[in-house]
Parts: sequence; structure tokens; C-alpha cells
Amino acid sequence: MKRLSPGLMLAGLGMSAAISLLMLFAAGVVRPIALSAACLFLASLMTWVPIREEHAYLFASIEYAFVSGAALIICRGSVWTYLYILLFGAYAIIRFYLRTHIDDRFLTVLIRLLIFNVMSAVGLAFAQFVLHYDAMTLVPHLSVYAVFGIVQGIFIVFMLLYKFFAYLFDSALRNILLPRR
Repeated sequence: MKRLSPGLMLAGLGMSAAISLLMLFAAGVVRPIALSAACLFLASLMTWVPIREEHAYLFASIEYAFVSGAALIICRGSVWTYLYILLFGAYAIIRFYLRTHIDDRFLTVLIRLLIFNVMSAVGLAFAQFVLHYDAMTLVPHLSVYAVFGIVQGIFIVFMLLYKFFAYLFDSALRNILLPRR
């Protein structure tokens, strides 16, 4: 694969950060939960833009840190911003790291689910103790095990959709949006 010029790499990084921030802002403004979840998904997908280039971890980490910090300032108090920071924003970095260092796909899926479970517990503790928000009151008629199963199902669907759209971006859009020299 040909290399990108530094200017094009910064332009792609800025484009993906701006779209991520716009999607996080839209997730906080839009009322139907399905549209907000779709905006969160698109915001997390934008981290995939710089991850496949040279110095991938550096550029993707810069994009993730910038979007997280800017979203905290612009979209303060939005639960979607906290979900992006704690769970979905760094998913591309984790996915790419596991794919390049572990050959067994089943093991990488299990590790990603484990990381998601740990970050979900951290997110629930953050909501409970820092934000003083009891997230379990949203589902008062379900047991903890049912909520756990639903959350696992949501993340598995997220992983499958993410894989499909990352493949679509890599095969069809990457060379159009970021032309090589």
C-alpha cells in the first residue's frame, strides 16, 4: 500500500474527528434512542479511518483523545458522550491491536467481550457513584442476568456491524477519501 502524505493524513484525521464530534452531538440532541445509537455507532466507526495507515496507534489515539475531550466540552452531560469515552470510542484501536497480535479469531472475540464487560462495569460504577445515576432503574422488571444477556447481544451485534462497515470502508471508500501518491 502506498503511503499517505502527512497533509492528507492530518486531513483524514481532522475529517474523522469532526464527523465523530458531529455524530456525538447529534446523538445527544436526537430523541429516538435508535437514532442516537446509530450516531454513536458512526462516531465510533470514524476511529477506523486513521487506524489502517502508518503510525496507526498514534493517529487513532490522537483522534480518540481529541474527540473525547471536545465532546466533554461541547456535549456536556450527554450519556452518549460517556458511552463513547468508556466503551465505544477506543474499540477500533483495541480491535486492530488484537487482530495484529493474536491469530485466533475466537480468542480475540472473547477478549473484546471481556474488555467490554469490564468497561461496562466501570461505566455503571461511574454512573452510580460519580454522576449519581442509577442505570438499573431503567429496567426494573428484568433480572441482572437478563440485562447482562441483552448487553452481550448488543455488543455482539455492534462487533458484527463494525466488522462489516470497516470492510466496506477499506474496500470501497478508503482510496476515494484518502488518495495515495
